[in-house]
Amino acid sequence: MNNGFLRKLIIWGALAATVLAALLIEDETGSLEDDVVQAVQPASGTSAGRRDAGQARQAGETLPVDRLGKRTFSAKADDIFAVTSWQPKRNISAEADEPVFLPKQEIIRRTPPPSAPPLQFEYLGRVVSEGRTRVFLAQADQNFVAGVGERINDEYRVYRIREDAIELTYLPLGIRQTLPIDYQTYPGKME
Repeated sequence: MNNGFLRKLIIWGALAATVLAALLIEDETGSLEDDVVQAVQPASGTSAGRRDAGQARQAGETLPVDRLGKRTFSAKADDIFAVTSWQPKRNISAEADEPVFLPKQEIIRRTPPPSAPPLQFEYLGRVVSEGRTRVFLAQADQNFVAGVGERINDEYRVYRIREDAIELTYLPLGIRQTLPIDYQTYPGKME
């Protein structure tokens, strides 16, 4: 309990010292203004001028600041965004017929139309059964047997089977591709 009382006493003492210091500083502000006015008094290099200045200070006269006049600024001096260039200024009235803003020519980059990936199928052979022709195709390690209108891997459909080629349709884009049949590698005719 004694410790709490000591703490309160220190805080109240600090508060009283702060208030007292604030009151003393307020009383001194009047003397600061007198010092500033005396610093503005004109000083002369001659001893007579010094005597006059000393007499003016004693009389309480101040420098007539309103007789100095106001400082004027030109609009050019205030323009911080002024253009500085070596090129001569253009006459705006002579160019009134020309458009001020010319549209930029659009750069048209035409992307190529989408295309189907190259065929990865290898022709292995064909069979004709009951008047219907089916082909054997291989893709990587998978083998497929398909006839006209049947799908392969949900990506291709057999469109037509000819003697010299197989026409497939790439389903995502609807593009037809042709797989040529090399009879030198796979002899035999379609019956």
